[in-house]
Amino acid sequence: MMPKEFIDSGKYRTIQVLSNVFFIAVWYLANDGLAFWDDYTYVSFANQISQGTFEITTNHFTSRVGLFYPVSWLIDVFGINQYTITIFPLFCSLILLNLLFWIGQMHSHWIGIISGVLLIADYHTITFVTHLFPEIPIALGIFVALLCYDFVNRREGDYRLLALIMALSLFGAFLIKTSILILFPLFAYLVINDMRRKNNRGFWRISISLLVFFFLLHGFWYMEAFGDFFYRFNNISDNHEATVKTFFDKDAVEILKRLTYLPFLGFLRGGFFIPLGFALPALLTLKKNDWRLNKPEMLWPVASVLMIASWWFISTNWKYYSPMPVDTRHITFVIPVLIMAGAYYWSDKVVFAKVMGAKLKWLPLAALLAIPAYKIYKADDKNYTELKELITTEFVDNMKAQTIITDGLVAYGSPYFYNFESSNDTYQWWVELDFSKIRVGDYLLVNEASLNDRYEEPGYLSLLRNSITAKGWQLETIYQGNIVLQVIRE
Repeated sequence: MMPKEFIDSGKYRTIQVLSNVFFIAVWYLANDGLAFWDDYTYVSFANQISQGTFEITTNHFTSRVGLFYPVSWLIDVFGINQYTITIFPLFCSLILLNLLFWIGQMHSHWIGIISGVLLIADYHTITFVTHLFPEIPIALGIFVALLCYDFVNRREGDYRLLALIMALSLFGAFLIKTSILILFPLFAYLVINDMRRKNNRGFWRISISLLVFFFLLHGFWYMEAFGDFFYRFNNISDNHEATVKTFFDKDAVEILKRLTYLPFLGFLRGGFFIPLGFALPALLTLKKNDWRLNKPEMLWPVASVLMIASWWFISTNWKYYSPMPVDTRHITFVIPVLIMAGAYYWSDKVVFAKVMGAKLKWLPLAALLAIPAYKIYKADDKNYTELKELITTEFVDNMKAQTIITDGLVAYGSPYFYNFESSNDTYQWWVELDFSKIRVGDYLLVNEASLNDRYEEPGYLSLLRNSITAKGWQLETIYQGNIVLQVIRE
């Protein structure tokens, strides 16, 4: 390991503060509004909690209470808009960022700086910190759990307190999303390895006891409320839907593709290849003795390998084999772990020391800032600001009862634009619309940027327009911009 301090401690703290400020600025400027079905679903449940109408149902999303309640508390204070609903993911990401700098303060300034910049410049991190998704809170819970074990393995800190923090962080992540169970092979390995080394037994006795207690408490609550200890898991199985991204409904050839080369293609999309490429040398150079974790820093590459392997093969359904989609958002939680694995590896290399000693040592880190710059530049590609202003002006502020035919995202999430207050307006998705029920005076709202090929929205839109023409009617344009608003006239 290189010496602890490469720059003055005061400068290091200044970099840390500026990194936090910069990250908040990126969160604000790159926020492109509600752009996914999940955004609308989660904020709707959070609002139901605020209104006292929330219930856990057979919709397995309703069991992700670890996400809804913090968001509900925040919108109670700050109201509902594209920024307030993402304060919780932002808060979790800032904790992650400062934990990385804290590790750097203890072990090597460059570890903190490099890992901090990589987190800020990560495409997935920016995406999920600017939207209401569970990925960032789960990543924080997992990282905190591994950090607790890292402290114990280094003989730093009170193992009893660290066991409690680890159990709480894992259970908190579990209350957000059951995919946390993908970590079971990793933690099973850590337990078995420590038993062989006769290390950390007290830590594991406490943490396992607490996790078992929390899990039983969770199950008995569902048994009391619904008569089924495994109600949450059964809901996930029963709500499994076949889509282009699922594999449980595909033939053996498609499943074989999923278990072989498709994950590699997934890693090349969405910027995931940057943290993976940064950590790859650390993963590929793991030796047999490294797996014993006698060198504490080996935790991070070992954890990365086991987490990726679990994601690669594990089933998301306990009733039948259903591997995870190759969409890398489902493995976002491994990114901070990969960053730590790479940071420890490179900070101990001579070539790294030479690069950091060069006059242009900041250039590679600065180049990474092109990613948040790109996200900021593309922030309004989905025309969210224009969409919100148009809906507010034409419909929310208009007391008349109106029918708006639009895409699935707006039709599904329309209550958000009305702050979830009652409205006389009716939104219909043209994919599910009975064309015989179209009436003169109905509005057609089209945002080309958000049309979904998966649901064949462009094709159904064309059919809708043809149907209107066939009735002898015409579409009169009310608003023409990136978004088009038309009304059906005779």
